[in-house]
Amino acid sequence: MRNLIALIFFLGASLSHAGAGYIHVSDMSKVDYQLVGDGKVYFRNLNEFNSAATGCCYAFALDTTTPYGKSAWSVILMKMASQKPLSLYVQNYTPPTSGNPAMIDHLGNW
Repeated sequence: MRNLIALIFFLGASLSHAGAGYIHVSDMSKVDYQLVGDGKVYFRNLNEFNSAATGCCYAFALDTTTPYGKSAWSVILMKMASQKPLSLYVQNYTPPTSGNPAMIDHLGNW
């Protein structure tokens, strides 16, 4: 019985941390976001572009107060305005929906 409990615990822990990876967004104008007062932008529907990703609402973020964040946000806005694709690298596909978002570490097209 104790082995079964340990197995369930380890399976649950491994499933809750799916790891980092790319979310390819085919049309950035379809991404829902919220910019909040501390300079973070939360991306609210990335699961529509990669079913492995957590759904709404505060799971993925970009900190626009850093030099990288300012550059990345300008690229994202340009891609949104032109309805172009972009790949976003997230620290974790399945973060909680609030409290500890996975940050978007880098992005691009290649």
